[in-house]
Amino acid sequence: MYKKLCSRCMCMSYSSSNLANWLCPHCANDLTEEKAKKVDHSINIPLMNRRLDQQMGINTYRQLSKKIR
Repeated sequence: MYKKLCSRCMCMSYSSSNLANWLCPHCANDLTEEKAKKVDHSINIPLMNRRLDQQMGINTYRQLSKKIR
């Protein structure tokens, strides 16, 4: 999978092919001449665990703050 950054709206655009004409799905800017980058599909388990721990902490805080009210 490939991605390009639109220089007009600054949104990312994704495609499975880098061979055809490429229009930004957000603003219809022609991205054909922009350089495409390969999307990294690797999974960072430690980062996922940190984010899960953060979310669990946020949910616990929300539950406790509801009990105090």
